[in-house]
This record gives sequence, structure tokens and C-alpha cells, in this order.
Amino acid sequence: MTHSSRKHILTVAMGLAIGLAFAPTSSSAQGAGRPPAMVTTMQIKPETVTISEELPGRVSAFRTAAIRPQVGGILEERLFEQGADVKENQPLFKIASETYEAQVDNARAALTSAEASLDLANIQLDRARQLFEKKSASQQTYDSAQAEAKSAEASVAAAKATLKAQQINLDHTTVRSPINGRIGAALVSEGALVSANQAQALATVQQVDKVYVDLRRSALDLLKMQKMANLAPDSSSIEILGVDGTAYEQKGQPIFTDVTVDEATGDVTMRVLVENPNQDLLPGMFVRALVPRQIVENALLIPQQAIIRGVTGDARIVVVDDEGKAHFKNVVLGELVKRSYIVTEGLEPNETVIIRGQTRVTQDGAQVNATPAEQPKQ
Repeated sequence: MTHSSRKHILTVAMGLAIGLAFAPTSSSAQGAGRPPAMVTTMQIKPETVTISEELPGRVSAFRTAAIRPQVGGILEERLFEQGADVKENQPLFKIASETYEAQVDNARAALTSAEASLDLANIQLDRARQLFEKKSASQQTYDSAQAEAKSAEASVAAAKATLKAQQINLDHTTVRSPINGRIGAALVSEGALVSANQAQALATVQQVDKVYVDLRRSALDLLKMQKMANLAPDSSSIEILGVDGTAYEQKGQPIFTDVTVDEATGDVTMRVLVENPNQDLLPGMFVRALVPRQIVENALLIPQQAIIRGVTGDARIVVVDDEGKAHFKNVVLGELVKRSYIVTEGLEPNETVIIRGQTRVTQDGAQVNATPAEQPKQ
């Protein structure tokens, strides 16, 4: 091979190498033809938001009555079914009453005797008055008759009071419920000896058709809330949540906030009244409550899943412009309200935010195929 032939072959080979070096690769060709990312968007419009704080609480009965005897004696009979609903003034227990019946009969007889003495004293007073007017009796005789009549009146009054007291004792041998409610277990059995105002209750009745929920709130948070200008005006709709997070149908109404701070916890108690027609809330139950704390006007809310967290914890979102291009924006987040954040900085009203599929956007300005989260009804 001649020197000129080798030179020609070398020149052709170098040309092929340079051509291959600058030719587009298959991966670049595929990237140029990649379709826009499929994303779901939402237009963020200003709205009025009520911020609530979640507080722990315990349920207590609206009224609780410990049933105790007001007279002593042998407990003869239980007159109720344990665990049943009872009405006000319904008989619950019967105490042996023979002794009290005899005391009533004795007091009634004493009253009859006192009334008879009063009748005689009035007759003698009338006769003494007639004689005195005819000057046939002295002033002293007339005064004595008046005193006898007044003493007889006092005896009648005392006898009536004694009879009333003995009748009350007799009535108290039937132990009645002072309130409507549900009665628990009988704590004393028939045949037991009970005494007036004893420490041990016979049973307990609790009214639970409405209940109190005692919430615990930090005293510091309470002071901060009182200093805020835009407090929630309607705090009568406190939502009660069960252990599983389910909201009860009935809303709570605040009654008062205690002025005493618990020295151990630094909390104050807020009492809420809740109607409980189905008796879903039971005394002693642990619940949580959403208490309105603040109203924010023109708030911009974005769903929690739309947030992209950086390594340092900073928050970013991806917005879509009118040309369908995606752009990254840093935002400052405020309160979390029902799984949505209030954006305080970095977002303008009526911007379109990607709420699903934002991780498919790999670079700023990339074209996306956006679908609104809520399609208009046809």
C-alpha cells in the first residue's frame, strides 16, 4: 500500500469518528419525545377559615344524686331495676315504717287534745269577757282567761308541727329519686340496717340526657387567645370527638372557664354543655373537642399532600401557569386546618397548584398535562 493510500484511509476513519461523536444518542432522542407529566391541580381561592384547637376532656353527668336514707330502720324492699332509667320522685327503697306510723298516730292524738283544750279556753275567755263587761269579773280574771286561750293556741301550733315532722319521717321511709336519670347498682341489700344521713349511699342516679365535658387548656394559651383581636365570635359550636376521632352529632356550648390554674399542670378547666339524647357520651369517658380559636379572612389553603419538603425542612409547592408549565415556589406555612395548610407567604390568590403528581416534575418550566381535582358537573 502506498503512502497516499494510507493517508486517504486515515482521513476517512477520522471523519467517521467525528460524525459519530456529534450524532444524537438514542436516550437523548427518547427524552426529546417524552410526553408531559400527568398531574392533578387545584385553583387556590381565598376563603374565610376558622382555626380550632383540639383539647382533651372528660365527660361528667349533668346531675348526680347519691341516694341516702333520711330516717333509720331496716331496709325492707328494693323497688327498682338496677341500671334502669328512673323518674323524679320515683320510689327506690322501702324502710320499715311501723315505728314511724305509731309516732304519727301519737302526734295526731296530741293535736286532738290540744285542739280540745283550745276550744275550752276560748269558751272560758268568752264567758270572762261577758262578766268583765258587766263588771261581774275583775280585770285579772279576764286577763287570765286571755292568757289561757293564747297558751292553748300555742299548744295547738306545736302539736301541728310535731305531727308534720312525724309525717315527714314516715314519708321518708319510702326513699325516692330526687332527679330523672339512670340508676346504677344497689349498694345495700334488703335486710340491712340503715341510718339517717349515713356515709354509704344506697345507690346513685345520674342524669345523662345532657352532660358536661370538662376540657383542659393551657393557661398561657388562654391568655394569648384573649389578647388576639380576631377571636372566633361563634364559640357555641364546639365539636366533640370520640376516642376514634369520630365527631358526635350534637355540638357543645361553653358554660364557663375556671379562674383557678392547676398548680401541677398549669392548665385551666373549660366546662362545655352537650345535649346527649342518645346517651352516646357516658360519665368518665375520655373525649377531645375542637374549640374555635381564631378566624382568618382571605386565607389561602392548600392540601397537605401538595407540600414538598426539602432536606432542611423548607416547604415548596409546584404551580402551573397559563401555558401549562410547572414552576417551583418556596412557601411559608401557617396553621394546619383539616389536613390543609394556610399559606402565609409565597402563594398568590387564584394560582393553580399541583396537589398530586408534583414529584413527576423534574425541572422548572417543564410542560405538564394538568387535570383539575374537581371536574365541573355536566
